[in-house]
Amino acid sequence: MSAPDERMQQQHADDGADDDEPRLTADDIDEVIDDTRGDEPMEEDDSGPDDDEEAEGEGAAAQQQQQQPDGETFEDTSIAAFYSHRKSLFALALHPNFAQTGLALSGGEDDGAWIWHTHDGADVARLDGHTDSVTAVAWSADGTLAASGGMDGRVRVWAQPQQGAAWALVQSLEGPDEVVWLAWHPKGNVLVAGASDSTVWMWQLPSGNVMNVFSGHTAAVTAGRWTPDGKKLVTVSEDGTLIVWDPRSGSPLGKLQNGDARFHFDAGITALAVSTDSRVLLVGGAEGDVRVVNIGSLDAGGAPAVVGELRGHASGESIEAAEFVDLLGAGPAAAPTHAITASTEGKAVVWDLASGKMRCEIMHDAAITTLSLHTGSPLFTTASADHTARTWDARTGALIATHKGFTDGILALAVGPDDGYTQGAETGGIGAYQTAQAGQRKGFKVVCAGDEGVALVFRV
Repeated sequence: MSAPDERMQQQHADDGADDDEPRLTADDIDEVIDDTRGDEPMEEDDSGPDDDEEAEGEGAAAQQQQQQPDGETFEDTSIAAFYSHRKSLFALALHPNFAQTGLALSGGEDDGAWIWHTHDGADVARLDGHTDSVTAVAWSADGTLAASGGMDGRVRVWAQPQQGAAWALVQSLEGPDEVVWLAWHPKGNVLVAGASDSTVWMWQLPSGNVMNVFSGHTAAVTAGRWTPDGKKLVTVSEDGTLIVWDPRSGSPLGKLQNGDARFHFDAGITALAVSTDSRVLLVGGAEGDVRVVNIGSLDAGGAPAVVGELRGHASGESIEAAEFVDLLGAGPAAAPTHAITASTEGKAVVWDLASGKMRCEIMHDAAITTLSLHTGSPLFTTASADHTARTWDARTGALIATHKGFTDGILALAVGPDDGYTQGAETGGIGAYQTAQAGQRKGFKVVCAGDEGVALVFRV
Protein backbone atom coordinates (compact mmCIF):
# COMPACT_ATOMS: atom_id res chain seq x y z
CA MET A 1 0.00 0.00 0.00
CA SER A 2 1.43 3.39 -0.93
CA ALA A 3 1.98 6.24 1.52
CA PRO A 4 -0.70 8.46 -0.06
CA ASP A 5 -3.28 5.69 0.46
CA GLU A 6 -2.35 5.49 4.10
CA ARG A 7 -2.32 9.22 4.80
CA MET A 8 -6.06 9.37 5.24
CA GLN A 9 -6.54 6.43 7.59
CA GLN A 10 -5.27 7.64 10.97
CA GLN A 11 -7.44 7.32 14.02
CA HIS A 12 -6.83 7.87 17.74
CA ALA A 13 -8.62 7.57 21.04
CA ASP A 14 -8.11 9.45 24.33
CA ASP A 15 -9.24 7.06 27.05
CA GLY A 16 -8.08 7.84 30.57
CA ALA A 17 -7.47 5.08 33.13
CA ASP A 18 -8.70 4.90 36.70
CA ASP A 19 -5.94 4.81 39.27
CA ASP A 20 -7.73 1.80 40.75
CA GLU A 21 -7.99 -0.07 37.49
CA PRO A 22 -5.90 -3.28 37.19
CA ARG A 23 -3.11 -2.98 34.64
CA LEU A 24 -2.24 -5.61 32.09
CA THR A 25 0.78 -7.75 32.87
CA ALA A 26 2.78 -10.16 30.76
CA ASP A 27 1.23 -13.23 32.36
CA ASP A 28 -2.36 -12.12 32.85
CA ILE A 29 -4.25 -10.32 30.09
CA ASP A 30 -7.53 -11.99 31.13
CA GLU A 31 -7.81 -9.98 34.33
CA VAL A 32 -7.98 -6.64 32.55
CA ILE A 33 -10.02 -7.82 29.55
CA ASP A 34 -12.61 -9.28 31.93
CA ASP A 35 -12.70 -6.10 34.01
CA THR A 36 -16.04 -4.44 33.25
CA ARG A 37 -15.46 -1.24 35.19
CA GLY A 38 -15.39 1.81 32.94
CA ASP A 39 -12.70 4.45 32.98
CA GLU A 40 -13.52 7.63 34.83
CA PRO A 41 -13.65 10.69 32.57
CA MET A 42 -10.78 13.13 32.78
CA GLU A 43 -11.55 15.84 35.31
CA GLU A 44 -12.75 18.99 33.61
CA ASP A 45 -12.09 22.54 34.73
CA ASP A 46 -15.42 24.34 34.94
CA SER A 47 -13.86 27.74 35.48
CA GLY A 48 -13.62 28.54 31.75
CA PRO A 49 -16.26 30.31 29.69
CA ASP A 50 -18.96 28.54 27.76
CA ASP A 51 -18.83 27.69 24.04
CA ASP A 52 -20.47 30.95 22.99
CA GLU A 53 -17.91 33.02 24.88
CA GLU A 54 -15.07 31.02 23.37
CA ALA A 55 -16.46 31.53 19.87
CA GLU A 56 -16.81 35.28 20.43
CA GLY A 57 -13.07 35.45 20.58
CA GLU A 58 -11.68 36.73 23.86
CA GLY A 59 -8.89 34.30 23.06
CA ALA A 60 -9.23 34.39 19.27
CA ALA A 61 -6.00 34.29 17.25
CA ALA A 62 -4.86 37.39 15.42
CA GLN A 63 -4.76 36.74 11.68
CA GLN A 64 -1.60 37.20 9.71
CA GLN A 65 -2.13 38.14 6.07
CA GLN A 66 0.46 38.08 3.32
CA GLN A 67 0.09 38.87 -0.34
CA GLN A 68 1.05 35.89 -2.50
CA PRO A 69 2.58 36.08 -6.02
CA ASP A 70 -0.70 34.91 -7.56
CA GLY A 71 -2.54 37.77 -5.91
CA GLU A 72 -4.33 35.65 -3.31
CA THR A 73 -4.13 36.57 0.35
CA PHE A 74 -2.48 34.01 2.62
CA GLU A 75 -3.77 33.89 6.19
CA ASP A 76 -2.16 32.19 9.16
CA THR A 77 -4.30 31.87 12.29
CA SER A 78 -1.99 29.43 14.09
CA ILE A 79 -0.48 30.15 17.48
CA ALA A 80 2.50 27.76 17.30
CA ALA A 81 4.27 25.61 14.72
CA PHE A 82 6.48 22.52 14.58
CA TYR A 83 8.90 22.32 11.65
CA SER A 84 11.31 19.45 12.40
CA HIS A 85 9.78 16.80 10.11
CA ARG A 86 10.34 18.88 6.93
CA LYS A 87 8.49 16.23 4.92
CA SER A 88 4.88 15.10 4.80
CA LEU A 89 3.29 14.25 8.17
CA PHE A 90 0.96 11.25 8.19
CA ALA A 91 0.13 10.69 11.86
CA LEU A 92 -0.56 12.82 14.92
CA ALA A 93 -1.65 12.15 18.52
CA LEU A 94 -1.94 14.31 21.64
CA HIS A 95 -0.81 13.09 25.06
CA PRO A 96 -3.67 11.58 27.13
CA ASN A 97 -3.01 14.27 29.76
CA PHE A 98 -2.61 16.98 27.15
CA ALA A 99 -4.04 19.75 29.34
CA GLN A 100 -1.17 19.13 31.78
CA THR A 101 1.68 18.20 29.40
CA GLY A 102 0.99 20.03 26.14
CA LEU A 103 2.79 17.22 24.29
CA ALA A 104 2.15 15.97 20.76
CA LEU A 105 3.46 12.88 18.95
CA SER A 106 3.81 12.89 15.17
CA GLY A 107 5.18 10.70 12.39
CA GLY A 108 5.95 11.21 8.75
CA GLU A 109 7.82 10.75 5.52
CA ASP A 110 11.17 11.60 7.15
CA ASP A 111 11.28 8.01 8.52
CA GLY A 112 10.89 9.27 12.06
CA ALA A 113 8.53 10.24 14.83
CA TRP A 114 8.83 13.23 17.12
CA ILE A 115 7.57 14.17 20.56
CA TRP A 116 7.22 17.95 20.68
CA HIS A 117 5.67 20.72 22.72
CA THR A 118 2.61 22.51 21.42
CA HIS A 119 3.37 25.63 23.48
CA ASP A 120 6.26 26.69 21.28
CA GLY A 121 6.93 23.90 18.76
CA ALA A 122 10.09 22.86 20.63
CA ASP A 123 11.60 19.40 20.04
CA VAL A 124 11.31 17.06 23.02
CA ALA A 125 12.61 13.85 21.42
CA ARG A 126 13.19 12.35 17.98
CA LEU A 127 12.08 8.72 17.89
CA ASP A 128 14.28 7.28 15.16
CA GLY A 129 15.17 3.83 13.89
CA HIS A 130 12.63 3.44 11.10
CA THR A 131 13.83 2.90 7.53
CA ASP A 132 10.65 4.04 5.81
CA SER A 133 7.79 6.47 6.42
CA VAL A 134 6.12 6.46 9.85
CA THR A 135 2.41 6.01 9.18
CA ALA A 136 1.00 5.55 12.70
CA VAL A 137 1.72 6.90 16.18
CA ALA A 138 -0.05 6.37 19.51
CA TRP A 139 0.31 7.05 23.24
CA SER A 140 -0.40 4.37 25.82
CA ALA A 141 -3.49 4.95 27.97
CA ASP A 142 -1.48 6.54 30.79
CA GLY A 143 0.91 8.39 28.49
CA THR A 144 4.05 6.69 29.77
CA LEU A 145 4.78 4.94 26.45
CA ALA A 146 4.87 6.28 22.89
CA ALA A 147 4.69 3.99 19.86
CA SER A 148 5.46 4.55 16.19
CA GLY A 149 4.71 2.21 13.28
CA GLY A 150 6.08 2.42 9.77
CA MET A 151 6.00 1.17 6.23
CA ASP A 152 9.15 -0.77 7.13
CA GLY A 153 7.01 -3.12 9.23
CA ARG A 154 8.59 -2.00 12.49
CA VAL A 155 6.84 -0.85 15.64
CA ARG A 156 9.11 1.03 18.03
CA VAL A 157 8.10 1.83 21.61
CA TRP A 158 9.65 4.54 23.78
CA ALA A 159 9.43 5.53 27.44
CA GLN A 160 10.54 8.37 29.67
CA PRO A 161 12.22 6.68 32.67
CA GLN A 162 11.57 9.62 34.98
CA GLN A 163 10.33 13.17 34.80
CA GLY A 164 12.80 15.33 32.90
CA ALA A 165 14.84 12.37 31.62
CA ALA A 166 15.37 11.64 27.93
CA TRP A 167 12.94 9.34 26.15
CA ALA A 168 14.53 5.92 25.63
CA LEU A 169 13.77 3.01 23.30
CA VAL A 170 11.96 0.20 25.12
CA GLN A 171 11.29 -2.24 22.27
CA SER A 172 11.68 -2.55 18.52
CA LEU A 173 8.94 -4.94 17.39
CA GLU A 174 8.81 -6.70 14.03
CA GLY A 175 6.39 -9.11 12.40
CA PRO A 176 3.78 -7.33 10.31
CA ASP A 177 4.25 -5.90 6.85
CA GLU A 178 3.63 -2.16 6.37
CA VAL A 179 1.94 -0.85 9.52
CA VAL A 180 -1.37 0.92 8.83
CA TRP A 181 -2.57 1.75 12.37
CA LEU A 182 -1.77 1.32 16.07
CA ALA A 183 -4.12 1.01 19.06
CA TRP A 184 -3.22 0.69 22.75
CA HIS A 185 -5.52 -1.21 25.10
CA PRO A 186 -7.64 1.32 27.06
CA LYS A 187 -6.56 -0.06 30.43
CA GLY A 188 -3.02 -1.33 30.05
CA ASN A 189 0.20 -1.67 28.12
CA VAL A 190 -0.97 -3.95 25.34
CA LEU A 191 -0.41 -2.65 21.80
CA VAL A 192 -2.12 -3.77 18.59
CA ALA A 193 -0.98 -3.04 15.02
CA GLY A 194 -2.87 -3.58 11.79
CA ALA A 195 -0.86 -4.26 8.64
CA SER A 196 -1.14 -4.21 4.87
CA ASP A 197 -0.48 -7.98 4.76
CA SER A 198 -3.96 -8.71 6.27
CA THR A 199 -2.63 -9.53 9.76
CA VAL A 200 -3.13 -7.91 13.17
CA TRP A 201 -0.42 -8.25 15.82
CA MET A 202 -0.72 -7.83 19.60
CA TRP A 203 2.21 -7.34 21.99
CA GLN A 204 2.61 -6.90 25.73
CA LEU A 205 4.87 -4.02 26.75
CA PRO A 206 7.48 -3.41 27.93
CA SER A 207 8.47 -7.07 27.48
CA GLY A 208 7.64 -7.05 23.77
CA ASN A 209 6.12 -10.54 23.98
CA VAL A 210 3.78 -11.45 21.11
CA MET A 211 0.41 -12.19 22.69
CA ASN A 212 -1.56 -12.99 19.52
CA VAL A 213 -1.49 -12.72 15.75
CA PHE A 214 -5.02 -12.34 14.39
CA SER A 215 -5.55 -13.86 10.95
CA GLY A 216 -8.93 -13.63 9.26
CA HIS A 217 -8.81 -10.83 6.72
CA THR A 218 -7.53 -11.37 3.17
CA ALA A 219 -6.37 -7.82 2.39
CA ALA A 220 -4.93 -4.80 4.18
CA VAL A 221 -6.45 -4.14 7.61
CA THR A 222 -7.50 -0.52 7.21
CA ALA A 223 -8.69 0.31 10.74
CA GLY A 224 -8.96 -1.21 14.19
CA ARG A 225 -10.28 -0.15 17.57
CA TRP A 226 -10.67 -1.62 21.03
CA THR A 227 -14.13 -1.44 22.53
CA PRO A 228 -13.97 1.08 25.39
CA ASP A 229 -14.56 -1.68 27.95
CA GLY A 230 -11.38 -3.36 26.68
CA LYS A 231 -13.05 -6.72 26.11
CA LYS A 232 -13.07 -6.85 22.32
CA LEU A 233 -10.98 -5.76 19.35
CA VAL A 234 -12.73 -4.70 16.14
CA THR A 235 -10.95 -4.63 12.76
CA VAL A 236 -12.00 -3.87 9.18
CA SER A 237 -10.31 -4.49 5.86
CA GLU A 238 -10.00 -3.63 2.20
CA ASP A 239 -11.60 -7.00 1.53
CA GLY A 240 -14.91 -5.67 2.90
CA THR A 241 -14.91 -7.72 6.09
CA LEU A 242 -15.49 -6.71 9.70
CA ILE A 243 -14.26 -8.97 12.50
CA VAL A 244 -14.86 -8.70 16.25
CA TRP A 245 -12.09 -10.57 18.08
CA ASP A 246 -11.66 -12.14 21.48
CA PRO A 247 -8.21 -10.75 22.36
CA ARG A 248 -7.54 -13.55 24.86
CA SER A 249 -7.85 -16.40 22.39
CA GLY A 250 -7.32 -14.59 19.10
CA SER A 251 -10.57 -16.14 17.79
CA PRO A 252 -13.36 -14.22 16.05
CA LEU A 253 -16.45 -13.58 18.16
CA GLY A 254 -18.36 -12.41 15.11
CA LYS A 255 -17.78 -11.54 11.47
CA LEU A 256 -19.52 -9.71 8.64
CA GLN A 257 -18.39 -10.12 5.03
CA ASN A 258 -19.05 -8.16 1.89
CA GLY A 259 -22.31 -9.47 0.52
CA ASP A 260 -23.84 -10.44 3.86
CA ALA A 261 -27.35 -9.11 4.43
CA ARG A 262 -27.27 -5.29 4.13
CA PHE A 263 -23.46 -5.35 4.45
CA HIS A 264 -22.09 -4.38 1.04
CA PHE A 265 -18.57 -2.95 0.76
CA ASP A 266 -17.40 -4.01 -2.68
CA ALA A 267 -14.46 -1.58 -2.69
CA GLY A 268 -13.46 -2.19 0.92
CA ILE A 269 -13.97 -0.56 4.32
CA THR A 270 -12.15 2.68 5.09
CA ALA A 271 -13.52 3.97 8.42
CA LEU A 272 -14.60 2.53 11.77
CA ALA A 273 -16.02 3.90 15.03
CA VAL A 274 -17.06 2.15 18.26
CA SER A 275 -19.71 3.59 20.59
CA THR A 276 -18.79 4.46 24.16
CA ASP A 277 -21.10 1.72 25.47
CA SER A 278 -19.08 -0.85 23.43
CA ARG A 279 -22.23 -2.17 21.69
CA VAL A 280 -22.52 -0.35 18.35
CA LEU A 281 -20.17 0.12 15.39
CA LEU A 282 -20.17 2.70 12.60
CA VAL A 283 -18.61 1.41 9.37
CA GLY A 284 -17.78 3.48 6.28
CA GLY A 285 -16.64 2.29 2.86
CA ALA A 286 -14.63 3.38 -0.15
CA GLU A 287 -17.77 3.96 -2.22
CA GLY A 288 -19.65 6.17 0.25
CA ASP A 289 -21.59 3.42 2.03
CA VAL A 290 -22.23 3.71 5.78
CA ARG A 291 -23.63 0.96 8.01
CA VAL A 292 -24.57 0.83 11.70
CA VAL A 293 -23.79 -2.56 13.27
CA ASN A 294 -24.96 -3.84 16.66
CA ILE A 295 -22.56 -6.21 18.45
CA GLY A 296 -24.38 -6.24 21.80
CA SER A 297 -25.46 -9.87 21.48
CA LEU A 298 -21.97 -11.31 21.00
CA ASP A 299 -21.46 -12.03 24.70
CA ALA A 300 -24.57 -14.22 24.65
CA GLY A 301 -23.43 -16.10 21.56
CA GLY A 302 -25.24 -13.95 19.03
CA ALA A 303 -23.93 -12.45 15.81
CA PRO A 304 -23.23 -8.91 14.60
CA ALA A 305 -26.33 -7.38 13.02
CA VAL A 306 -26.64 -4.50 10.56
CA VAL A 307 -29.27 -2.21 12.09
CA GLY A 308 -28.98 0.84 9.88
CA GLU A 309 -27.92 2.16 6.47
CA LEU A 310 -27.02 5.85 6.32
CA ARG A 311 -27.41 7.32 2.85
CA GLY A 312 -26.18 10.82 2.15
CA HIS A 313 -22.68 10.65 0.70
CA ALA A 314 -22.07 10.61 -3.04
CA SER A 315 -21.51 7.22 -4.64
CA GLY A 316 -17.84 6.50 -5.23
CA GLU A 317 -16.64 8.98 -2.58
CA SER A 318 -14.65 7.29 0.17
CA ILE A 319 -15.68 7.67 3.82
CA GLU A 320 -12.45 8.86 5.46
CA ALA A 321 -13.61 9.30 9.07
CA ALA A 322 -16.49 8.29 11.34
CA GLU A 323 -17.32 9.03 14.97
CA PHE A 324 -20.22 8.73 17.40
CA VAL A 325 -21.11 12.02 19.10
CA ASP A 326 -23.20 12.53 22.23
CA LEU A 327 -25.42 15.54 21.48
CA LEU A 328 -27.94 14.77 24.22
CA GLY A 329 -25.50 14.57 27.13
CA ALA A 330 -26.58 11.00 27.82
CA GLY A 331 -23.13 9.88 28.97
CA PRO A 332 -20.79 7.04 27.90
CA ALA A 333 -23.00 4.22 29.20
CA ALA A 334 -25.97 5.23 27.06
CA ALA A 335 -26.76 3.92 23.59
CA PRO A 336 -25.44 6.22 20.85
CA THR A 337 -27.87 8.76 19.43
CA HIS A 338 -25.86 10.63 16.80
CA ALA A 339 -22.86 10.06 14.55
CA ILE A 340 -20.65 11.97 12.10
CA THR A 341 -19.15 10.73 8.83
CA ALA A 342 -16.84 12.58 6.44
CA SER A 343 -15.85 11.80 2.86
CA THR A 344 -13.66 12.68 -0.08
CA GLU A 345 -16.49 14.70 -1.65
CA GLY A 346 -15.67 17.36 0.96
CA LYS A 347 -18.83 16.73 2.98
CA ALA A 348 -19.39 15.70 6.57
CA VAL A 349 -22.83 14.60 7.75
CA VAL A 350 -24.24 14.59 11.28
CA TRP A 351 -26.72 11.71 11.56
CA ASP A 352 -29.69 11.15 13.85
CA LEU A 353 -29.36 7.41 14.43
CA ALA A 354 -32.93 6.94 15.64
CA SER A 355 -34.39 8.12 12.33
CA GLY A 356 -31.41 7.29 10.10
CA LYS A 357 -31.68 10.79 8.64
CA MET A 358 -29.28 13.70 8.32
CA ARG A 359 -29.42 16.24 11.11
CA CYS A 360 -27.13 18.64 9.25
CA GLU A 361 -24.22 18.64 6.83
CA ILE A 362 -21.09 20.76 6.31
CA MET A 363 -18.84 21.30 3.30
CA HIS A 364 -15.17 21.89 2.48
CA ASP A 365 -13.85 22.94 -0.92
CA ALA A 366 -11.99 19.63 -1.34
CA ALA A 367 -11.80 16.15 0.18
CA ILE A 368 -12.09 15.83 3.96
CA THR A 369 -9.19 13.71 5.20
CA THR A 370 -10.11 13.23 8.86
CA LEU A 371 -12.21 14.54 11.72
CA SER A 372 -11.86 14.83 15.49
CA LEU A 373 -14.40 15.35 18.27
CA HIS A 374 -14.08 18.01 20.98
CA THR A 375 -14.67 15.77 23.99
CA GLY A 376 -17.40 16.98 26.31
CA SER A 377 -18.85 19.42 23.78
CA PRO A 378 -20.97 19.35 20.60
CA LEU A 379 -18.05 20.63 18.54
CA PHE A 380 -15.99 18.71 16.00
CA THR A 381 -13.18 19.68 13.63
CA THR A 382 -12.59 18.49 10.07
CA ALA A 383 -9.33 18.68 8.09
CA SER A 384 -9.23 18.90 4.33
CA ALA A 385 -7.19 18.83 1.15
CA ASP A 386 -8.39 22.42 0.69
CA HIS A 387 -5.57 23.49 3.08
CA THR A 388 -7.91 24.33 5.97
CA ALA A 389 -9.31 22.79 9.11
CA ARG A 390 -12.72 23.91 10.31
CA THR A 391 -14.52 23.61 13.62
CA TRP A 392 -18.30 23.07 13.57
CA ASP A 393 -21.24 22.76 15.94
CA ALA A 394 -22.74 19.31 15.38
CA ARG A 395 -26.14 20.44 16.61
CA THR A 396 -26.68 22.93 13.81
CA GLY A 397 -23.79 22.61 11.35
CA ALA A 398 -22.71 26.17 12.19
CA LEU A 399 -19.11 27.05 11.37
CA ILE A 400 -17.32 28.07 14.58
CA ALA A 401 -13.80 28.72 13.23
CA THR A 402 -11.65 28.25 10.14
CA HIS A 403 -8.04 27.33 10.88
CA LYS A 404 -5.63 28.62 8.25
CA GLY A 405 -1.89 28.57 7.72
CA PHE A 406 -1.28 25.64 5.38
CA THR A 407 -0.36 25.81 1.71
CA ASP A 408 -1.01 22.11 1.06
CA GLY A 409 -3.43 19.41 2.14
CA ILE A 410 -3.93 18.52 5.82
CA LEU A 411 -3.55 14.81 6.51
CA ALA A 412 -3.63 14.48 10.31
CA LEU A 413 -5.63 16.16 13.06
CA ALA A 414 -5.96 15.98 16.84
CA VAL A 415 -7.97 18.00 19.36
CA GLY A 416 -7.36 18.37 23.09
CA PRO A 417 -8.59 20.50 25.99
CA ASP A 418 -7.02 23.94 26.22
CA ASP A 419 -4.11 23.92 28.61
CA GLY A 420 -4.54 27.59 29.53
CA TYR A 421 -1.21 28.56 27.99
CA THR A 422 -1.54 31.79 26.00
CA GLN A 423 1.27 31.81 23.49
CA GLY A 424 1.77 34.40 20.79
CA ALA A 425 4.36 35.42 18.21
CA GLU A 426 7.21 35.26 20.71
CA THR A 427 6.66 31.52 21.24
CA GLY A 428 6.69 30.30 17.66
CA GLY A 429 3.22 31.18 16.45
CA ILE A 430 1.55 34.34 15.25
CA GLY A 431 -1.36 34.35 17.69
CA ALA A 432 -1.86 37.27 20.07
CA TYR A 433 -3.97 36.69 23.17
CA GLN A 434 -5.22 38.81 26.00
CA THR A 435 -3.86 37.80 29.37
CA ALA A 436 -5.55 34.73 30.81
CA GLN A 437 -5.51 33.56 34.39
CA ALA A 438 -2.89 30.92 35.01
CA GLY A 439 -4.27 27.48 34.24
CA GLN A 440 -7.65 28.74 33.09
CA ARG A 441 -8.95 26.75 30.13
CA LYS A 442 -10.38 28.72 27.27
CA GLY A 443 -11.70 25.92 25.13
CA PHE A 444 -9.70 23.58 22.91
CA LYS A 445 -6.39 23.29 21.11
CA VAL A 446 -6.54 22.00 17.53
CA VAL A 447 -3.34 20.53 16.07
CA CYS A 448 -3.03 19.78 12.34
CA ALA A 449 -0.28 18.49 10.06
CA GLY A 450 0.08 17.64 6.42
CA ASP A 451 1.90 17.45 3.13
CA GLU A 452 4.12 20.50 3.55
CA GLY A 453 5.88 18.97 6.56
CA VAL A 454 4.62 21.43 9.18
CA ALA A 455 2.33 20.96 12.19
CA LEU A 456 0.32 23.98 13.31
CA VAL A 457 -1.46 24.64 16.60
CA PHE A 458 -4.75 26.57 16.76
CA ARG A 459 -7.10 27.63 19.50
CA VAL A 460 -10.89 27.45 19.62
